[in-house]
Amino acid sequence: MSARQDLVRLLADDPGAIVEQIAKDQNATAREVVEALPAQMRRLAPSSAFIDAMKDIGGWGDVTLIVHTDDGIMEFGGPVPAGEVGRGYYNVPGSKGFHGHLRHERCAGIAFVERPFMGRLSASVLFLNTDGGIMFKVFVGRDEKRELKADQLEAFRKLADRLCV
Repeated sequence: MSARQDLVRLLADDPGAIVEQIAKDQNATAREVVEALPAQMRRLAPSSAFIDAMKDIGGWGDVTLIVHTDDGIMEFGGPVPAGEVGRGYYNVPGSKGFHGHLRHERCAGIAFVERPFMGRLSASVLFLNTDGGIMFKVFVGRDEKRELKADQLEAFRKLADRLCV
């Protein structure tokens, strides 16, 4: 069985598995893991959609942004302001909440993923880097009942429809 087939089988059995952990355990890239998810759970957009995606996400309200590295998992909850390109970075304005400078030119693709996670549907935008890793993830927010916010899920799907090839 090929490495790709192994990934497909693993993710068919556990589509909510943590992408980075599967990648590490299977000696694969995070992108290979995402691409091995069942087709109905993921759609891909080109790297050229980075700025458009970030500006759209800037209008969604409170989301969860996650950066997962070998050293930890950092989570931010709140709005992600729309930014602008300048001096080689996509600059997210502000001095409080999420802000900073993103190397948008290292984006090699964007995955829109809807799958179960811990017994609930999750919807996330994964910004994939040129190394096959994940730069960061933006998750559709949840309401007081821990369900996905309907307006954000609709915005997520509309954005995927517009950007994915």
